[in-house]
Amino acid sequence: MNATFQSTLHSLFPPRPTLPALLALPFALIPGPVHSTLLTTALNVLFAGRIQQGDEFGFLRDRVLAIKVRDAKVEYHFRYAGPAGFVPVQTAQTPDLTISGTIYDFLALATRHEDSDTLFFNRRVVMEGDTALGLELKNLLDGMDPEALGGPLPRMLRAANSLMAAYERVSGQAA
Repeated sequence: MNATFQSTLHSLFPPRPTLPALLALPFALIPGPVHSTLLTTALNVLFAGRIQQGDEFGFLRDRVLAIKVRDAKVEYHFRYAGPAGFVPVQTAQTPDLTISGTIYDFLALATRHEDSDTLFFNRRVVMEGDTALGLELKNLLDGMDPEALGGPLPRMLRAANSLMAAYERVSGQAA
C-alpha cells in the first residue's frame, strides 16, 4: 500500500475511533439521571438471576460507581442495593470508583476484543478512586461468561466484536 493512500486511510479510520461531537450531542441533551436509570435497568435485567441467587455483588453494596463515556460525554452514577439490584444515584454523591473510557474502548472491554489488563495498563480505560474495589469488579466481570448470561447480550456482543474486527480490517489495524 503506498504511503499517501495509507495516510488517507488512517485519517478516515483511526486505530481507535471516537464518537464525533455531532453524534454525541443528543446524548448530552438527555439528563444524567435518565442515563443512569437506563443503565441500572439494563444491569438488573442482565444480572437478574445473579442478583436473586445471592450476594455475588455484595462487595459493591452501597458503593457509588460512576462510568464516564468520554467521547459521548455521558456519565452514569449508580450503586448496588442488595436484593433491589442496581439503583441510580444523584450525581452530587461522590463516587467510590469512577471508570472512564471511550465507547470503542468499553466495547473492546465488554466483547473481550482486547484484554482488560491491556486496556487498563495503557490507560485507555481508567479507574479512579477505590482501585481495590475496581480490581475486584474487574476480576468478577472477567470471570463471567457472557454466553452464560443469556438473553440478547451474547448475540449483541458477537455483533459488536464482528463490527470491530471489520473496522480494523478496513483501517489496516488488524494484526
